[in-house]
Amino acid sequence: MPVFGRLETEVAAKAPAYKFHEVNSKRIHETAKICPKYFQKIDLKEGEWGGEGSVTCWYFVIDGKAVMSREILEKVDNENQSVTYNVIGGVLKETYQSFKFIVQAIPKDEGSLVRWTLIYEKLNVDVPDPNAMLQFGTDVTAEIDAYLTQEELEKKTIA
Repeated sequence: MPVFGRLETEVAAKAPAYKFHEVNSKRIHETAKICPKYFQKIDLKEGEWGGEGSVTCWYFVIDGKAVMSREILEKVDNENQSVTYNVIGGVLKETYQSFKFIVQAIPKDEGSLVRWTLIYEKLNVDVPDPNAMLQFGTDVTAEIDAYLTQEELEKKTIA
C-alpha cells in the first residue's frame, strides 16, 4: 500500500527572489561553489545546465554522510520563480518510490521567502518522513542567501 507524503517549509531571505530563482535555474553549476559546506559537486549528465529535462548528479553531505542524488530538472517556471526536480536515482531512491523537490522564491517588500516543497511516496510504512531533507533545504537556503547578499555588497562596493 503506497504511503504518500508532502512536507513544506518557508525560509525568509534578504536576497531578492529573482536571485534565488537564478541560482536554482540558470546558475545550478555554481551551487557547489556557493554552498561548499553542503555540496561536493554537481555533474551534468544530460542536456544543458538549467534546461528542462537536464539530468544532474548532486553530491552532497547530509547527516554527516556523503551521498548522491540523480535528478531531472522537470520544470522551470520563470513566472512563479520555481523549479521542480524529480529524483531518479541515488540515496533517496533507496527508501522512496518517488521524490520531488519544488523550490520557489517569492518576492517580499524586502528580500524574499523561499518555499521548499517535498512530495514523495515511501517504499513502505516504516520509512520515516524526509525531515532531514527539509532541514537540508533550509540550511542550503541560508547559505545561498549569505552568498547572494555578499555578492550584492561587493557589487555596490565596486560601483
